[in-house]
Amino acid sequence: MLNITQQASHIPVEAELSSAFFSDENQRIDDVLESGLKAGLKNRMINLIALCGIIGPGVFIGMGNALASGGPVGLLVGFSIVGILIFLMMGSIGEMNAAFDQNFAILGSKYVSKGFGATIAIFYVVIWITNIISEYTSLTAALETYSSTVPTYGWYLIFWFIFTVFQCLDVSWWGEAEYILGFLKLAFLSGFYIFAIIYAAGGIKDHKPNNSFGNFPLKDGFKGIASVFYSGIEGISVIAAEARNPRKAIPTAVRSTIFRVFFVYFGLSIFYGVTVSYNDPFLTEADKVMRSPMTIAITEAGWPGSKYLVTTMIWITCFSSINSAIYFASRSLFTWSKAGFGPKIFTTVNKKGVPYVAIHSCHIFGFLSILSYSSGSTVVYSYIVSVSGVASFIVWTSISVTHLRFRKGWIAQGYSVDVLPFQAYFFPWSNYVGIFIGIVLTLVQGWSCFKPFDYKIFIDDYIMLPLFFIIWFCYDFFYFKKGIIKPMEMDFHTGKRPDLDDNVGAELDNYDASGEKADVIIHTSSSNEKLT
Repeated sequence: MLNITQQASHIPVEAELSSAFFSDENQRIDDVLESGLKAGLKNRMINLIALCGIIGPGVFIGMGNALASGGPVGLLVGFSIVGILIFLMMGSIGEMNAAFDQNFAILGSKYVSKGFGATIAIFYVVIWITNIISEYTSLTAALETYSSTVPTYGWYLIFWFIFTVFQCLDVSWWGEAEYILGFLKLAFLSGFYIFAIIYAAGGIKDHKPNNSFGNFPLKDGFKGIASVFYSGIEGISVIAAEARNPRKAIPTAVRSTIFRVFFVYFGLSIFYGVTVSYNDPFLTEADKVMRSPMTIAITEAGWPGSKYLVTTMIWITCFSSINSAIYFASRSLFTWSKAGFGPKIFTTVNKKGVPYVAIHSCHIFGFLSILSYSSGSTVVYSYIVSVSGVASFIVWTSISVTHLRFRKGWIAQGYSVDVLPFQAYFFPWSNYVGIFIGIVLTLVQGWSCFKPFDYKIFIDDYIMLPLFFIIWFCYDFFYFKKGIIKPMEMDFHTGKRPDLDDNVGAELDNYDASGEKADVIIHTSSSNEKLT
């Protein structure tokens, strides 16, 4: 007979071979959540945010640049590769976040090293701050289509005030707003797909697309493919901390990843490719809204006023993107601070459980978007917003590394994989492939700067790579004075979800020395249960 007693107060030294691992808690013991964040996000919010969160201004304008530089095949191949990486990475996030209500940076600090997690957190904050800056630029540009009488800084100040007030409301308001905006984005995208099918099939009289199915070139070879990637889907790990029912919401969101990849990435790649020619001059020479493949396709189909419809959707997606970027940046900064990686002031929350200090600290960087309208500051602005490219791939790769370490420690300490609420697909090969693709994408992100070689672009594209290792090294050896965490020293108690109590009765894959399944007595605060 093997007796096992729950110990939630310290890191286990001896293996607890029981599904009761998840059962002896009545509240979240994670220090980050005890700080006052409110779990106010409903399942329907998380599911639609997970589906539509990747539909940003980039799908309207940014993909036009990618189509021009990579051609239709480059666009499709590029998003196919990144789609595979996303699918594999989301499996890792799903397994860890269905069991622990900590984001991937905190998990990295528990299963790789404290410095590793701290560095991921910093990079993730930087990624979303640069998104705030770039999306404000897109928002003001879209609004100028309607009226040029209001100066650019005027639009910025108006919406900066709106976002400042809105972000300090209860998190459920943020969730509801993203839910409504996500529905609108999904409806518009579906409508465009229907239009593209009819248009490409010749269903609009006297109007045919400039591009045909046979004209599907790969422009600029691999250099063209290397320029079409973008990120943002991993934010579900940050949302998990404020989910009301994460055990159900997170696995559902992860399982829908493959649908999101096909619907958004593959769908737009194909329909843009068949309705707009990659060498259409409007993709590179027109004003911002007219560069959108949607605008070009609908205009050529006979509706010259389509730019106002697309502009409206760009405005909606910009509003949603800024709203999300402020949320992700502030929560990541809050987590970084609460975990002991930085100043504690960023952990301050109001009565509604909103980390307002972190929100204002991140949102203030939005003022840098004004640099894009100054001829002397345009270069500086472009450097600021482009650093997120390599940083995103580094974060994605780090998530796969963290998951490998998580599984290694989990098994080393005697826990059964069967008690995990969600298990990653194809482990461990999914992680190996994900890490390989992540490394390749990190290295080729700036591929287009090599021919001809431009040292300024090279530094801009790759500066984040050495910075990651420098910051990691400094944290581990000078700040924490600790290195890589050993599997038997990993912490599988703090942050475990109290909503997993029904796992108590699950049968466990534990065997005694004779090869027979062992009898396990589970000691909980309420009962002793025997599993055979």
